[in-house]
Amino acid sequence: MSDRRPVLHLKTPPRARAPAPSAVKWKCKPCGELLEVSSTLADEAVVRCPSCNARLGRAAQFRSEAAQPQGVRARRIQK
Repeated sequence: MSDRRPVLHLKTPPRARAPAPSAVKWKCKPCGELLEVSSTLADEAVVRCPSCNARLGRAAQFRSEAAQPQGVRARRIQK
């Protein structure tokens, strides 16, 4: 048995992790509060503002790729 040290691989650095997808933030139209819609919500779940409790729409509407989804009472804010 030999007491060898582990070999260091300096020529090939470890792979960097892929960056996390940027979170899309929303701003409630009635009161202006910022919020995030969880991706774990069911499509038919109702999304409400945490500040004023206004009904902003269904979770499926927030996941649409449209610039301004139909029937959503919030504005998309890109960060």
